[in-house]
Amino acid sequence: MKLPVLLFALLLYPLCSSASENSVLNDSIAVKEYRDGVAAYKEGRYDDAVKMWKTAAKAGNVKAMCNLGTSYAKGTGVSQSHSQAVKWWREAAEKGNDVAQCNLGNSYLNGNGVKANPETALYWYKMSAAQGNPMAMTCLGVCFLNGEGVLEDAISAVECFYEAAKKGYALAQCELAGCYYSGTGVEQNMEEAIYWYERSAKGGHAMAQRLLAICYENGDGVEKSYTDAAKWFMAAAKQGDAESQFAIAEYCYTGTGIDKNQKEAVDWYLKAARQGHADAQYCLAGCYYSGAGTEVNYNKAFKWYYEAAKQGNDDAICQLAGCYYWGDGVKQDLFRSAQLYLKAAKMGNADAQYYLAECYMNGNGVEFDIVEAWKWYNEAANQEHAAAQNAIGVMHFEGLLVKKDMEKAFASFSSAAEKGNDEAQFNLANCYYSGKGVGQDRLKAARLYIQAAEQGHMLAQHNIAVCFYNGIGVDKSYADAVKWYRKAAEQGYPQSQHDLGVCYYNGDGVAKNHEEAKKWWKLAAEQEYEPSIHALKDM
Repeated sequence: MKLPVLLFALLLYPLCSSASENSVLNDSIAVKEYRDGVAAYKEGRYDDAVKMWKTAAKAGNVKAMCNLGTSYAKGTGVSQSHSQAVKWWREAAEKGNDVAQCNLGNSYLNGNGVKANPETALYWYKMSAAQGNPMAMTCLGVCFLNGEGVLEDAISAVECFYEAAKKGYALAQCELAGCYYSGTGVEQNMEEAIYWYERSAKGGHAMAQRLLAICYENGDGVEKSYTDAAKWFMAAAKQGDAESQFAIAEYCYTGTGIDKNQKEAVDWYLKAARQGHADAQYCLAGCYYSGAGTEVNYNKAFKWYYEAAKQGNDDAICQLAGCYYWGDGVKQDLFRSAQLYLKAAKMGNADAQYYLAECYMNGNGVEFDIVEAWKWYNEAANQEHAAAQNAIGVMHFEGLLVKKDMEKAFASFSSAAEKGNDEAQFNLANCYYSGKGVGQDRLKAARLYIQAAEQGHMLAQHNIAVCFYNGIGVDKSYADAVKWYRKAAEQGYPQSQHDLGVCYYNGDGVAKNHEEAKKWWKLAAEQEYEPSIHALKDM
């Protein structure tokens, strides 16, 4: 995971929550109403808080004015109105309230309730910062960093962050750490970066916790430690940080730095997905589709693939196309499937390029077009897509659209086989077995058949069984022949069913058993396999 080069302050609208009041109104009703409003707000009685603060504000209580502005900005206890927020903040700011001054600066910077004016924002930040407000200092630093309302000045930004950080303000500590990390406005110093990230993280700042986790994940300024990374990702995730929720989900799913727990991974994916995190939505969909950490649910899988696809996640678009292709969680629609494959293919998604080529090759959702198929196979193969490389090998081998070329076929099969593609391993084995495109080598053929067979490739299982039965490229072994005949037979391959029946009939590699032989021959005969039909008649 990459660490951001620069951080930007999150501009909040804090309340004045202190119950103390140092004005001449100490014993007045206004102070009591203000204090009662603070207590009501903390209890979640926002309507009551607003009523009390209005009474206090009209009586001149500055902190009540500030809190009224915050209530309007957030829409707590009153209908949200940024213009009303600005009205009350301005009144309190002009009376010298540092929190209101900072909040008013935020309004001018962001254009909330007032026309955006960075210069005016800077004025109010400076007024608040002069009173020692750490948030204003931090916001002022961000203005210097971004050149908003003032000439860009990274050195001054660092000075602002440092003053606020010394006061224990976690956001400033995080910003300062980012400057040391990237060498912005200060000489790059990873030790200082980690120091301030840790102070901010321990102060409960979610962003700092996530960034510290990334440092541990990458070994930036600290010894690489997935355990420590998991610890800080978890801390930030519990605070609702979507990126950290996704990261800890990945850790739980793979057992990285934390006990493997795919059920817990699903829970974290869901939390991040509900916040609109596209990668989390995609991964959550995959869990529902495969049943990893949860029950298989194609409807939920489709839903989350759809949500991620809406955000332009090309992998999700490709998987959504697959849902339409197979009718998983949605009514089967080959035309819609092909459209989605095309969309993702144009985004450069290699899987989509391959599946789109398959659609053109088989006329699924589009008209058969071998030229388009060839085009998209090549697009995917250029991205080292193994199945596409195998498909190109087949076209060279069979002379489909292009001239037959066994050497090119062999090269394509080899590239795909090296990536573990079982179909390519099988095809490459056939090349070695027959000596097409390469010198004949039955030993290499047998090894490749075994590699594909171990991945469940039915024809490779049959062919290696034949090799063991006859001692071709391997030591002759009826027992191993029976093992592989059985695997292919159980997948329904009639020739393997017949040959397994022969083994039982003759007692080759198994105890002689004519009933078992008859059973397997019947299965092959039901598929109209002639040798089995004749064998049953002979019995």
